[in-house]
Amino acid sequence: MTVDAAQPPVDSDAGTSLIEAVQALVRGDWDEVESSLVTYGDPIAVEGTQSTVRCHFLRSDPLGNPRLKTLAQQLAQQIIYYCIPRTEIEKVRALPFDRQIPETTRLANDAARLFTQTQLKTGEGAELLLYALLEKGLRIPQVLSKMSLKTSTEMQYHGADGVHAKLLDNGDLAVYWGEAKLYESVAQAMTDCMDSIAPYLTGTAHEQDVFLIRHYADTGNAEVTARLLEYFNDNSVLSANVEMRGACLIGFVHEDYPSLPRDEAAVKEQVDAALAAWVRSTKTRLENRALTKHNIEVFFFPMPSVQDFRQAVKDELRIDGAS
Repeated sequence: MTVDAAQPPVDSDAGTSLIEAVQALVRGDWDEVESSLVTYGDPIAVEGTQSTVRCHFLRSDPLGNPRLKTLAQQLAQQIIYYCIPRTEIEKVRALPFDRQIPETTRLANDAARLFTQTQLKTGEGAELLLYALLEKGLRIPQVLSKMSLKTSTEMQYHGADGVHAKLLDNGDLAVYWGEAKLYESVAQAMTDCMDSIAPYLTGTAHEQDVFLIRHYADTGNAEVTARLLEYFNDNSVLSANVEMRGACLIGFVHEDYPSLPRDEAAVKEQVDAALAAWVRSTKTRLENRALTKHNIEVFFFPMPSVQDFRQAVKDELRIDGAS
């Protein structure tokens, strides 16, 4: 993996410059995963809420085989950006070109070692996918690498599964707390995901992660980081301009897995009906948890096998623990 070009300087007197600087933190584009993922339909606004539902399937080859291995490979290629603080990446970027390749390899190895090695039902592959959907799909950059804060590779980190943020046109900061769940059942995945995200939006569960942001947020640019941190300083007027949002990845097993996109016309009625049911269930769960006023990006990711997804990501990261 190579590293992107350095970020442009920020004009501290212009609010729009900070908006542009934060937007410039986005790394990569959707085309990096488009050969393995199919976006099904248009985003769906959940009636009576501020949430949006999106649906992605694995892209299939001409024989109808879902390209799971390809997705796992593409996710594995993102681990430096996902795991390593931006300042560390900037240090590598500043090296002479012939030093960058071995140092980038070292960063990739360091990143891979942060993933749990022995847990059977780790959700880290789903968390990595949520990162890609937010960063590359919705262009919302990660502002805190929680993987880099792990103190034990045999445990998953506590708190939100991802922390992304973007500046809105009015100058407010939208912070996206991420939750990724993998279950055999779509109903169980939805319930667990909504239960996990609710305290971040309606309660005080985000306080520990805000503490981590204050101490470990890293944009790779000291000035940009300092200006962003003003939003997390309770003595700054900007702290009143923070909107807590959510991002949920709901991964589950879908029977009779469709071969997309080539067979979309044949399965459209069936998939549309399933998606409509998922949206209705999402609405009910949002209402039951008083989340209708909160902006939440909900990603449905049906797959042939949850365990195969977990194992495919482990294989690409060369994790030899339990299969």
